Amino acid sequence: MNAGIPIAKIAGVEIRVSLTLALLLAVVTLLGAEQAGITDPTLNTAIQWIIGGVTALIFLVSVIGHELAHALTGRRRGVPTGSVVVGFIGSLAPLTVQAGKPRDELAIALAGPLLSLGVAAVLLPAAFMLDTAMPLVAAFAGGALVVGGLNLVMGVVSLLPGLPLDGGRVVRALAWARTGDIDKAGRVTASVGRLLGWAVGGAGVMFALADRPSEGLLLIALGWLLAGGSRTLERRLALEASLRGATVQDALVTDVLRVPAGLTADTFAARIAAGEGGGVAVVMQGDTVLGTIGSGKLARTGAKRLQTIRAGELVADQADLVPLDAAGSLWAAIEILNARGLDGVPVTADGQLLGVVTRASASEIIRQRWPDAPPSRLRRRR
Repeated sequence: MNAGIPIAKIAGVEIRVSLTLALLLAVVTLLGAEQAGITDPTLNTAIQWIIGGVTALIFLVSVIGHELAHALTGRRRGVPTGSVVVGFIGSLAPLTVQAGKPRDELAIALAGPLLSLGVAAVLLPAAFMLDTAMPLVAAFAGGALVVGGLNLVMGVVSLLPGLPLDGGRVVRALAWARTGDIDKAGRVTASVGRLLGWAVGGAGVMFALADRPSEGLLLIALGWLLAGGSRTLERRLALEASLRGATVQDALVTDVLRVPAGLTADTFAARIAAGEGGGVAVVMQGDTVLGTIGSGKLARTGAKRLQTIRAGELVADQADLVPLDAAGSLWAAIEILNARGLDGVPVTADGQLLGVVTRASASEIIRQRWPDAPPSRLRRRR
């Protein structure tokens, strides 16, 4: 569920939505319909629900805009983004330091909240001005009020100083700029987020005891999210430290399964399932590496489609994939596996394929260097 469901591709960025957002859109539809009915009680039920649906659609566009603001700002600052996962309060935030400089990381972190606050600054005044217009227009103004209000909440809450919220990335960027040490900045961010999580959760308990259970549960959930983000960041820092000095060569699978781009996927799917080549095939066009196919990619494609789709088509979305250098950092390879949702990344030298780093081979190095690591450190996109 954390990887989301793909719905579109905008400006080269794949948009994926979480199930929590789908549930939220249903709630927004209900809120929009109710607000329309309050604004103009003469509207029939069907029109109210249409207005509610339009309200939810506009809200969805605004949330996608929040995530695209992060992605496109990152792209302008040299940080490639293949996909984003759209949730309610910011993205299901990656805990990586995505930019190479603190100021770039700060700009990327602030881009989404600033866009949401900008949407609120436009829609809320417009909603109040249109509220006195003719009844049907006033009803749509009610929807604008809902979308503007939710964007205001999203912009403000996402700036709370704890991961996985955008505000946590702001804290990390500022601490990184002050200390010059990414690891120390991560520890500061985790501490701030943990304290904030406990405080928010404690406030939630007080609200619940004061006979305000709805507000209390929301605050407890937010506190749990912040505290959980801090724990995840701390584990990530421990993982990164354990892999310091490890190279791509350490996790290289040299028994490569090479498949021509023109082969249909069903002709080699069983070999991948059997673990040949580390369970990952490298797609070749002559001597040129086009990309990789693993069990995750095959599962997303579906058994019936495997009979007709060719290997080259399956890796068309990997056209910008740069093969790794064997002497490069294994940590950087793991970042690529996670960020791109890949099962493996090819490794070349002087244009010749040496092998592939797979999720399994990288996980084996993690187990060797960090025996007490929690399971499933590498995320597989579904």
